[in-house]
Amino acid sequence: MDANRRRRSRVDMHLAASFTPTGGLSVSLLLCNISLKGLLAVPEAAVITGAQGRVRIELSADAVIDIACSIIRSDGSGVAIDFSTMDEQSFLHLRNLVRYNAPDADLIDAELGRPAFDE
Repeated sequence: MDANRRRRSRVDMHLAASFTPTGGLSVSLLLCNISLKGLLAVPEAAVITGAQGRVRIELSADAVIDIACSIIRSDGSGVAIDFSTMDEQSFLHLRNLVRYNAPDADLIDAELGRPAFDE
């Protein structure tokens, strides 16, 4: 997707995470960037485009981001993951993570007032 069409700012991020496809085994990821709507990562094993499951980012023992998601692209450049649903705690941790690493934290908050999708 063209960067100009994105509705959520991406921030560079180098954290460990995991993707667990529905009914499958967990795959370790190294995040490249993340937004409030998705992420780009390098997987340790092949991940299939179209797979649905959950992505998990453990920030600490008490701060875990757990999000239902789907793989929208998986190729040599990495795996693109689109977030679908998450609980309130995961959203708060994700928002804080993105805000803290963004060049303009106020821009991240302003994005929440605009739809992430075309109607």
